[in-house]
Amino acid sequence: MEKFAVKSFCVKYSWSFVLLAILIPNLLLSFSMELSFDESYYWIYSKFLDFGFYDHPPMVGLSIYMGTLLFGDTEIGVRIFSNLYLFGTIALIWDMVKHNKQELIFWVLIASMPLITLNGLIALPDAPLMFFTTLFFWYLKKYIAEDHNKFILPISMVIGMMFYSKYHGLLIVLLTVCGYPQFLKRKTFWLIVLGVVLIFMPHMWWQYKNDFISFKFHLFGRTEKHFSISNILDYVGGQIVLMGFLNFFLFLYIFCKNKFKDPFERVMLFNSLGFLLFLFFMSFRNQIEANWTISSSIALIILMVPYIERYKKTFLWCSSISLLLFFSMKIALFNLPAIVDSMEKENRFNEIIGWKSNRIKSITNICKDRVIVGDNYQVTSKLAFYLKNPNIPALHLGSRESQYSLLKLQNSIKEDTEICYLTSKPLKGTYKVNTNYKDAVYIIESTTLSKLSKFYGITYEEIIRN
Repeated sequence: MEKFAVKSFCVKYSWSFVLLAILIPNLLLSFSMELSFDESYYWIYSKFLDFGFYDHPPMVGLSIYMGTLLFGDTEIGVRIFSNLYLFGTIALIWDMVKHNKQELIFWVLIASMPLITLNGLIALPDAPLMFFTTLFFWYLKKYIAEDHNKFILPISMVIGMMFYSKYHGLLIVLLTVCGYPQFLKRKTFWLIVLGVVLIFMPHMWWQYKNDFISFKFHLFGRTEKHFSISNILDYVGGQIVLMGFLNFFLFLYIFCKNKFKDPFERVMLFNSLGFLLFLFFMSFRNQIEANWTISSSIALIILMVPYIERYKKTFLWCSSISLLLFFSMKIALFNLPAIVDSMEKENRFNEIIGWKSNRIKSITNICKDRVIVGDNYQVTSKLAFYLKNPNIPALHLGSRESQYSLLKLQNSIKEDTEICYLTSKPLKGTYKVNTNYKDAVYIIESTTLSKLSKFYGITYEEIIRN
């Protein structure tokens, strides 16, 4: 009788739990937290929409653009669609697993995986990828059961949206085919391939016009590729935490004890364990970002829900620890400034604290009414967002290139126009603004592009073309 009562409670109030424990806190944090460097940078995308950008496909820029149409150039405007993507992701996963009637297991799994719930908080390319990957799996489950022409257009469009979200979408499709190679025998599959090619053609044309700059950056422009044991340990440790801490080891045990013969389960197996193993081997030659495994988390939840029932007590015990850690962390975010004050000065939280109220004011007090020119994309885009001026250029004279290299916003500045130059290099005669995270901001109060060109040993024309 008690078990039935618990089950009825879970069914009746499950969506209330989602709203109260996940979505409403995310929305409140989206209002209150300052933008990170990356979010500010993607806001720049939204101000110069195109079929492609230097670092990523365009979906994150389009999502932010639509959000700012609703809420203006505010933090919630930038992040609102990430929250909607999270809500849609949870609803789709639930629709795929609800026939198992394991409501408690499902909601605990969702809540104990910070990689999924935090993706709805921050405006990153992973948020639309998370949603469209889940929608892809939702259609795929039906398509495996029924080879029909009605799936050609929706699946083509969903895969196209995955590719427009992040290039990792290609790996998801390849792992899906590896999990169910019978797709290759279907005529509808090849029509889907044709549909994806047509949908993705505008982005490939953009790449062609821009000398395939995104592909060159991801293949050759990132940190030097070399073996490092710290890269491997960071990847493994990060995934253990993001996959539910102690639950991660329970998942590995379930993988070993079951054969997963059902076609859809095989696809989820390849997209969860297969994806994790692929990136594990990739970590032998490069640093792996923890958030790259978002699609693996989704596949893992879909795969695990029907199997965890046998280990329910162990699962709930393991989850209690991860839930405690996760909710404590989320509560801490609401009081982050006070917590950071008690920590060491140099920490990553300073990326989202103190810019709006302090550092940007310090910069503008020094620059006064001069034209502001940055060097790196991070500080420049943060400044651009909070000054509501997307036309501030970044020159990349001492930092890696970015979307600013394509925008060339410095073209509108004359050679002898007085500018205020922001750099991460402690040049002679600069003012210093501490960021307490990564590099300080050094400011040349008054200079010109002509003087900068001489200092860096290049011509004004080279700065304009940069």
